[in-house]
Amino acid sequence: MTKEDVLAQFDLDIQRMEPKMGESTTEDLKKTVKRLIINDRLGVIEALRYWLRLRDVGLTLTAVILIWDAVIPELKPDVICLKKEIESGKIFHSSYLYLVDKALEVIS
Repeated sequence: MTKEDVLAQFDLDIQRMEPKMGESTTEDLKKTVKRLIINDRLGVIEALRYWLRLRDVGLTLTAVILIWDAVIPELKPDVICLKKEIESGKIFHSSYLYLVDKALEVIS
C-alpha cells in the first residue's frame, strides 16, 4: 500500500461518519490504523504525516490521536514541530496542546 491507499481507507471511515459523530469516526480510524499498520507501517506513517502537515484542526489533531493510540514513535519529530507551532501561536488554540503532549508522552 501507498500513502494514498491508506488515505483512501481513512476517507472511507470519514465518509461513513454521521454529522456530529466525530468520536465514532475516530474510533473507526483507530481500528483502521491498527489493521493497516500490521502490513504497511510505512504507508500509515506517511498518511499520518500528511495529515499532521496539513495543519487542519480536524485532520491534524485526529492524526495526533491516532499516533498515540497506535504508538508510532517514528512521527515524534513531526509531533514536536506541531507542538512548537501551537506554543508559538502560529496555529490552533493552545488548549490543543494537551493532545500533543499526550501523544509525545506515549511515543517517547
